[in-house]
Amino acid sequence: MIRIREILDPELKHRIIAALAERRGCSAAAIPEWFELDDADFVDLLNDLRGEDDADEDSGAPDHDPRM
Repeated sequence: MIRIREILDPELKHRIIAALAERRGCSAAAIPEWFELDDADFVDLLNDLRGEDDADEDSGAPDHDPRM
Protein backbone atom coordinates (compact mmCIF):
# COMPACT_ATOMS: atom_id res chain seq x y z
CA MET A 1 0.00 0.00 0.00
CA ILE A 2 1.15 3.50 -0.85
CA ARG A 3 -0.14 6.53 1.03
CA ILE A 4 -0.27 9.86 -0.77
CA ARG A 5 1.70 11.50 2.04
CA GLU A 6 4.56 8.99 1.51
CA ILE A 7 5.28 10.32 -1.99
CA LEU A 8 8.19 12.70 -1.42
CA ASP A 9 8.48 14.28 -4.88
CA PRO A 10 6.04 17.24 -4.86
CA GLU A 11 5.53 17.20 -8.64
CA LEU A 12 4.82 13.47 -8.70
CA LYS A 13 2.47 13.80 -5.72
CA HIS A 14 0.55 16.56 -7.50
CA ARG A 15 0.31 14.52 -10.71
CA ILE A 16 -0.83 11.38 -8.84
CA ILE A 17 -3.51 13.32 -6.96
CA ALA A 18 -4.73 14.97 -10.19
CA ALA A 19 -4.88 11.63 -12.03
CA LEU A 20 -6.63 9.95 -9.12
CA ALA A 21 -9.17 12.77 -8.86
CA GLU A 22 -9.84 12.54 -12.59
CA ARG A 23 -10.42 8.78 -12.35
CA ARG A 24 -12.79 9.20 -9.42
CA GLY A 25 -14.62 12.19 -10.90
CA CYS A 26 -13.90 14.55 -8.02
CA SER A 27 -11.67 17.52 -7.34
CA ALA A 28 -8.05 17.08 -6.28
CA ALA A 29 -8.89 18.79 -2.97
CA ALA A 30 -11.18 15.87 -2.13
CA ILE A 31 -8.23 13.42 -2.09
CA PRO A 32 -6.80 13.36 1.45
CA GLU A 33 -3.10 12.97 2.26
CA TRP A 34 -3.81 9.73 4.13
CA PHE A 35 -5.46 8.13 1.07
CA GLU A 36 -4.00 4.70 0.32
CA LEU A 37 -3.47 3.14 -3.09
CA ASP A 38 -2.78 -0.52 -3.45
CA ASP A 39 0.29 -1.42 -5.49
CA ALA A 40 -1.65 -2.27 -8.65
CA ASP A 41 -3.57 1.03 -8.65
CA PHE A 42 -0.36 2.97 -8.04
CA VAL A 43 1.39 1.21 -10.94
CA ASP A 44 -1.62 1.89 -13.20
CA LEU A 45 -1.46 5.60 -12.34
CA LEU A 46 2.29 5.70 -12.97
CA ASN A 47 1.84 3.96 -16.32
CA ASP A 48 -0.85 6.47 -17.30
CA LEU A 49 1.46 9.34 -16.38
CA ARG A 50 4.32 7.77 -18.31
CA GLY A 51 2.02 7.36 -21.31
CA GLU A 52 1.22 11.08 -21.16
CA ASP A 53 4.92 11.92 -20.96
CA ASP A 54 5.73 9.64 -23.89
CA ALA A 55 2.97 11.23 -25.98
CA ASP A 56 4.40 14.69 -25.24
CA GLU A 57 7.90 13.58 -26.24
CA ASP A 58 6.73 11.84 -29.41
CA SER A 59 4.84 14.88 -30.63
CA GLY A 60 7.87 17.13 -30.28
CA ALA A 61 10.65 14.92 -31.65
CA PRO A 62 10.04 13.04 -34.91
CA ASP A 63 13.39 11.22 -34.64
CA HIS A 64 12.69 9.96 -31.10
CA ASP A 65 13.47 6.28 -30.74
CA PRO A 66 11.39 4.73 -27.87
CA ARG A 67 13.99 1.98 -27.45
CA MET A 68 16.54 4.50 -26.17
